[in-house]
Amino acid sequence: MRSLSVSLIAVLIFSTVSAAQMAGEHGSNPPLDHFNIDQVDRTLDPCADFFQYACSKWIKANPIPADLPGQTAFGKLAIWNIAAVRDTLEEAAAAKERSPIQQLVGDYYASCMDESGINKLGITPLQPALDRITTLKDKAQLPELIAYLHQLVRPGDLVYTDTEYNGILFGLYPQPDYDDASTTIAAFDQAGMGMPGRDFYLKDDDKSKEIRDEYVKHIAKLLQLSGESAEQASQSILATETALAKSAMDIIARRDPKNQNNKMSLQQIQALVPSFNFERYLKVMQAPASTQYLVLAPEFFREMGQLIASEPVERWRSYLRWQTLHFMAPFLSQPFVEANFDFFGRTLAGAQESPPRWRRCSFSADADLGEAVGEAYVAKYFPAERKERALGMVRSIEAALNRDIDAATWMSGASKQAAHAKLAAQIDKIGYPDHWRDYSSLVIKRDDLVGNISRASRLETTVRYGKIGKPTNRQAWLMTPPTVNAYEDASTNTINFPAGILQPPFFDAAAPDAVNYGAIGSVIGHEIIHGFDDQGRKFDAQGNLRDWWTPQDATNYDDRDKCIQDEYTQDVPEAGVKQNGALSAGEDTADNGGIHIALSALDETLKSSGKTLDSPAPDGFTELQTFFLAYSEIWCAADRPEAARTAVLTQGHSLARYRVNNVLGNMPEFEHAFDCHAGQPMVHAPQCRVW
Repeated sequence: MRSLSVSLIAVLIFSTVSAAQMAGEHGSNPPLDHFNIDQVDRTLDPCADFFQYACSKWIKANPIPADLPGQTAFGKLAIWNIAAVRDTLEEAAAAKERSPIQQLVGDYYASCMDESGINKLGITPLQPALDRITTLKDKAQLPELIAYLHQLVRPGDLVYTDTEYNGILFGLYPQPDYDDASTTIAAFDQAGMGMPGRDFYLKDDDKSKEIRDEYVKHIAKLLQLSGESAEQASQSILATETALAKSAMDIIARRDPKNQNNKMSLQQIQALVPSFNFERYLKVMQAPASTQYLVLAPEFFREMGQLIASEPVERWRSYLRWQTLHFMAPFLSQPFVEANFDFFGRTLAGAQESPPRWRRCSFSADADLGEAVGEAYVAKYFPAERKERALGMVRSIEAALNRDIDAATWMSGASKQAAHAKLAAQIDKIGYPDHWRDYSSLVIKRDDLVGNISRASRLETTVRYGKIGKPTNRQAWLMTPPTVNAYEDASTNTINFPAGILQPPFFDAAAPDAVNYGAIGSVIGHEIIHGFDDQGRKFDAQGNLRDWWTPQDATNYDDRDKCIQDEYTQDVPEAGVKQNGALSAGEDTADNGGIHIALSALDETLKSSGKTLDSPAPDGFTELQTFFLAYSEIWCAADRPEAARTAVLTQGHSLARYRVNNVLGNMPEFEHAFDCHAGQPMVHAPQCRVW
């Protein structure tokens, strides 16, 4: 599954905007940004650096707050949305007469906002889990213990899987069968690394060594806070995670779904990992039996088994204690919260202050009770007419891709026919689910935050495992309605746009077509193209992993895609590292192709009203120029170096500057719009394009 923005945005949802930018913890919400032509710096040359031309004034007007790894248009809208969620939660928490849903979300929020009560409890809410880890005497007990912990901590987010599943030691989750996407099977995935990815353990540059040193100190700090001896344990934990990292599938190899399509019976998995009883684990997890499982990274599991066999039981007690603290620290008393922020917020992302509690609690409620929270959000902030207009734009952009496929000189008729069939079978999901989740079995208590998280986690686990062995539900959502993001899922052949991103500056009912097509239109195009990027093109109309390309067309595709990979393999000075174009190829292809089909759709829309792309628009620009400015404004951003480095190393997304300049530099239409010429920085040679 590919999302629009880097997973760092998920952090920004609750860690942006300083107190000075808000009207107080319970004051008015921050204003929504809108497309603003006045932020263009007309003293600069658009043909030299269009990102600076379009965004330099925005960056100056939006300095990075102390509690933020970066400032972005995405992040600012995310703050507006999470503040809107807060209003709903506070209303539910304070109401005297409440519906069952209001009781659920209101009491959850109240339990999280009770800072004094949480501080008094200290480590107590987690003590039963830590005691159970302490009683581990024999490694034969690991399956039951890890199953218990997997149900205790919040399940990993299935949209962000670039490096690993975010869980303890390994992950188990439902996924459409690569070979028969109509059925959902169980997938075992690599996990267990506390840092963002294997490179953080294996790279030997000075910065990587410095981060590892800080990580060891962080492990020791949390262990000490929990009452555990730390110095020797922290080094052994790093060694365990480093061994897991060495065997983990590389992030580049992981991008190819063919590398993940490893089917095994339970007996074969057991033979691969003889030191861990998977049957007992699955029984405790209440996961249904299956004739086949997907093992996404077999080498990882082989090494995991060897580690279990070779490392003494006391090391596993330390590792599991640390991993449990790692996942639950944000929900414990203030010393744990501060220690967690110090490494992940400050060291890895460069933020200077922890976000306010209301924001963290609102984000947590959205994560655990997403559809309950989202139902109220949608009712207030996403009217039906907005959904219909967005669907209209989606259809016009899909029509543009159909035209692009017909015009492609590098594709044969057979591949074109299959591409049209795939696009026709795509499901377009806008705003929110057709049917809301039933939370009636979930117990939420006003004075038990850790218990609420654990019970919500068990419910989520039950819901996920209930999908295994069943027909794939193509209508299911993997993002909550307030989320400022979007994603494409090749296995279900769907594009998904939560209501949260269908707000200004991305989608504005009062804005002209050139603005909306440049902003949300390019986002829609981006997700549609994901179905035809270097990963998505390997799935057919039904979502099966099947090669539907003629050999010559596949070669032609790879040749065009290599141009983009080579272009984006570049030094990133602001991050202090080099970007690997093979890692970001899918996102870069989606950026470059998405804007093309959005522009084509705008051209057709303007023709219907007697206009052209060169027709004048307000403020002295043309419709075409306005389109490119609107596109660029949604990518206006400034990142701290630490956050930029983490993003480049772990995510398949280019930084914002390159999502503007590299994309527009590949477009003859941009060259025409701003009268640029060969030899200028914004006119690339060659100009790369797949779609």
